[in-house]
Amino acid sequence: MKKLLHYLLLGILLLPSATIFAQKDTTTEKPLYKAEQMPEYPGGDEALIKFIRENLKYPASAAQAGVEGRVTVRFVVDKKGNVTDATVIRGLNQACDDEAMRIINLMPRWKPGKQDGEKVAVYFVLPIVYKLQKSEPLLYVDGFLQPYSFMKDTAKLKPSNIKSMNVLKEAEALAKYGEKGKNGAIIIETLSRAAKIDSAIRFDVPLYGVEVMPQFPGGENALLEFVKNNLRYPTHDAEQGIQGRTTIRFIINKAGKVTNITVIKGLSPGCDAEAVRVVRLMPTWKPGTQNGQPVCVYYTLPMVYKLQR
Repeated sequence: MKKLLHYLLLGILLLPSATIFAQKDTTTEKPLYKAEQMPEYPGGDEALIKFIRENLKYPASAAQAGVEGRVTVRFVVDKKGNVTDATVIRGLNQACDDEAMRIINLMPRWKPGKQDGEKVAVYFVLPIVYKLQKSEPLLYVDGFLQPYSFMKDTAKLKPSNIKSMNVLKEAEALAKYGEKGKNGAIIIETLSRAAKIDSAIRFDVPLYGVEVMPQFPGGENALLEFVKNNLRYPTHDAEQGIQGRTTIRFIINKAGKVTNITVIKGLSPGCDAEAVRVVRLMPTWKPGTQNGQPVCVYYTLPMVYKLQR
């Protein structure tokens, strides 16, 4: 009887310990700083960058003060993919920090991290970058668009070689160049370019960039409509699934006629020949002008072939 009571008591003492082990609570486990498989935003890194770009709002107070930099946020992606416990570990200013936290709290569920094949909670560190868009005017040098930094390159743009500089205010630049001219424009003509232009006008040498470019009758939209209505997909190329673009260069002469048609980047013999055929169908253009005179101008046009799915 004593031996039986001994085994019963031993069983009772061991039972709670075994039960606790079998029902171990893992909800209080600390998040890992690194896992074999890190958490992933739905769609991957590119989708995460796009999400931030589309949702981040530059705080007006920070933009007006010229504040730039980054806010570094740390958060936990739990076993279910929920984003929790977000905190700023390196701030920029209060407004930027608050906006970064707002973005983090907007996030959908992530794909949770894994360790040894099991889902685990993982810390994730994310920098949110604030960078102001510089309001620089357009810069045209000898008819070619250049980055504004070109102004500082005195080796390429010597003051002694500048014939003229015309500064257009916002309204003038918008009227001439559209939305891209919203910050104004600077138009520079060099003496060497002026000499080349004088020679080109005299001897009908085509130019690549002029003050007023040639214009298709009715404008750019009419040109696109003309190409759409006349371009035919070569049957053989369509059957072979060939897609892409043929780039054509041609000259609009002083009379507005299309001449010297050349394929400068081909796609296939059939597509290239069809693109040339369409250009040959074009009516007379309004010629380009330089210094108020009609000139011969090179014009480049891509012809796009895309199969309908």
